[in-house]
Amino acid sequence: MKKKLVMRIMCGAMCAAMLMGGCGKEKPDTDTKEEEELTPHKKDEEPSGSEESNEAAGEEVSGGDETGTAPEVREDNSYFVTAAAQTDKMIEEAMEQYLSGDHTDLDAPVVYNVLWLGFTHVTYDDLDFQMTDADREYLEAVALNYEKSLESITHNNLDINVDLHFVDDETELTQADGDDWLFLSQESAQPYIDKYVAGKDIDTVLTTVQTDGEENAQRNADKDGYGINYVMLGLETAGLSSGRGYSTFDLNMPKEGTMPLEDPAVPSLYATAVAVHEWMHQLEDIRNILGIEYPNTHAYMGPDQFPGYTQYTADENDYDFFEFYKLVLTGELPYDTGSGIGYVGMYPKMWPLIKSSVYNMGSFTIKAADGSGYLCAQEGDVSLTLADKPCVWNIRYTSEGRFTLVPKEFPDKLIDLGNAWDNEGNTIGIWIYTGYADAQSWHLPGNADGSYSIQTPYESGRVLTAQKGTQALLCSPGAEGVQNWMFEPVQ
Repeated sequence: MKKKLVMRIMCGAMCAAMLMGGCGKEKPDTDTKEEEELTPHKKDEEPSGSEESNEAAGEEVSGGDETGTAPEVREDNSYFVTAAAQTDKMIEEAMEQYLSGDHTDLDAPVVYNVLWLGFTHVTYDDLDFQMTDADREYLEAVALNYEKSLESITHNNLDINVDLHFVDDETELTQADGDDWLFLSQESAQPYIDKYVAGKDIDTVLTTVQTDGEENAQRNADKDGYGINYVMLGLETAGLSSGRGYSTFDLNMPKEGTMPLEDPAVPSLYATAVAVHEWMHQLEDIRNILGIEYPNTHAYMGPDQFPGYTQYTADENDYDFFEFYKLVLTGELPYDTGSGIGYVGMYPKMWPLIKSSVYNMGSFTIKAADGSGYLCAQEGDVSLTLADKPCVWNIRYTSEGRFTLVPKEFPDKLIDLGNAWDNEGNTIGIWIYTGYADAQSWHLPGNADGSYSIQTPYESGRVLTAQKGTQALLCSPGAEGVQNWMFEPVQ
């Protein structure tokens, strides 16, 4: 991997040098800070992941269709600008409420849709884990308990709709890197996610398997790996920084006396606590969106691991740390700032920001306005070119009027300015998330002809420029090549 990265940097520098002036500009380059521009820009701070535990942080970019239905591009050509402004307004209102310590509830709840998949038969090598009929009934109760108790805890600022389905196909588990733990990867679950998400506005996906129980013990007792390779309790793989939230966890067995549910609005099942815990990890990127203090879901461990936070313990019914969870989910968790006590967590006006559709603009093809081709990424290549057939791009809002453009076919990559150099004629391709936000996010201003430009956020305002048979370049407006693009929604 290191060798590959070094080779890319060397190639990027050579290509940039070779292509200087290759934009065929109709006006001279007016930049005067050439030496400064040749220095890579400072890397932005990467979003923080989960603490070391039985959970792992996920990728910054996730695959699959980002919303159930493609958005409508407005005739006044302000779709992306308008969406950015609306999101920025929600962020501003949430910040105002947080800074003023105002816990006033929303006028209307945020409708939040959860796709929950129970995988009834999972395997790893010879290990074979299956749900019983009782497990299915238990998971149905857990899903109901999750929905109703979260609505109650959040003062009905959330209207949660759980769409629960069971998947009976045998599905392979994945082993965690460098560990014995197993989990159901999002990649393995994706075909079923696509099936049940189609045409729906789904904000997050929860998946559950069952490895506990007498039947599973008898089925696997004499097999290699049993007692060593277990499904971890929970694994957080995608949150607000991804296209759609995703968490997977083990169901385990119900605690004695907790079934059937006495009141669905009271969190009373251990697996409910696990589901809430894993889902809360998905919300942690609020700290990056707003730039505020926001508690890690493990902050109940106290000041030794999380300075400023008080230690909490699981209650005697072993419903996990719901005292802590409730305080976080109402924005009432005490935090010692060093100069006094503040209250952190989810304030009511933060809830609109957890909707997947707030950031995910949808899926589009990007067609040259002159009809000469479609903007596409190539397999096994980092370049962007004009192709005869359309490619699908998932577009996501980040902040400050900027968007990321992710090829659906290569969901771990996004449009990237080579080496973060704001130079005339520098190459533009696709690359993995690097943390250089200025090089991997773009303004999408509208043009008079109904098209859009793909514009760098750097001061130069240069735009993505492409010609058939060559790699896309960063050029000043007016240079030769395609600079205007039609974004056509994919249904």
